[in-house]
Amino acid sequence: MKKSRFRTLLIGLTAGVAYASLVMLLVTATHKNVSIGYIFIMPMVLGAIPVLFSTQEQLKSYTTYLLLPWGITLTFFFLCLITGFEGMICLVIIVAPFLVLGTLGGFIYRLVKLRNQGKGTKLYASLLLPFLVLGIESNVEPSNGIYTVTTTVEIQGSQARVWEQVKNVKDIHPDEIAWHFVHFIGVPKPLTGELDKEGIGGIRHIVWEKGIKFEEKIKTWEEGKGFSYDIDVDPESIPPTTLDEHVMIGGRYFDVIEGSYQIDALTPAISLVTLTCTYRVTTTFNWYSKLWADFILDDFHEVILGVIKNRCER
Repeated sequence: MKKSRFRTLLIGLTAGVAYASLVMLLVTATHKNVSIGYIFIMPMVLGAIPVLFSTQEQLKSYTTYLLLPWGITLTFFFLCLITGFEGMICLVIIVAPFLVLGTLGGFIYRLVKLRNQGKGTKLYASLLLPFLVLGIESNVEPSNGIYTVTTTVEIQGSQARVWEQVKNVKDIHPDEIAWHFVHFIGVPKPLTGELDKEGIGGIRHIVWEKGIKFEEKIKTWEEGKGFSYDIDVDPESIPPTTLDEHVMIGGRYFDVIEGSYQIDALTPAISLVTLTCTYRVTTTFNWYSKLWADFILDDFHEVILGVIKNRCER
């Protein structure tokens, strides 16, 4: 690679990271909600920034300009992670729009600059687009979306045996938990779930790693077959460094509301356990939030059901 072209790409990379940091600081300081402008508009502009610093001759090598937004994104995310501006969970959730839209932006802006014979005035003006969208979003009230995730597992065990393991899931050891995606992104592992008394009005005391504690208040009870519960989480009881603000249980953007266990006997020796969880997301793009919340909660359900299954079949 020619020295001049390498310098141009390095300038584009540095400028892209600086621009992304500026937008992030603005969102953090002035915007109370997770933002479309930040997650879906800014990545396209990041794809434009390396183009702005390149000549038409340099733009003929299009592959670099499709991949350079990835370098900007990954560098920016790394800085966010080590400085504590964003947690791993949030970064994983938004990485796909950044990579895909960044590449799309690089492709579009490259074509525009080549067609305009090197003139980039309109492209420079597009740097203001995320700020414009942020201004519009500040006047839009986010909506509450209520959704339910259902996960099932077949267990080699009688209904009565499974029932005893479902009511209380005490003292979960690390070697009982298989690796899941939720562990990679930093979701704390469950440690114990203990019921203080059986029947309606009972409370299951739940403890996760990193000091997370909450209660499941039993509201329906069918002996030997299942129960449902309301989930009571006090956000103040969760250490501030445990979960990012955007995924804090009981927070502005996300909460878990209720859940249930249902045990069905498929045969005298085989049972089907169904775990459900109803949750809330509050954003201006609940359709995207739901995709990730469904996936993460289902994966976490599999962690819990895996422990129950192993204990029943042991």
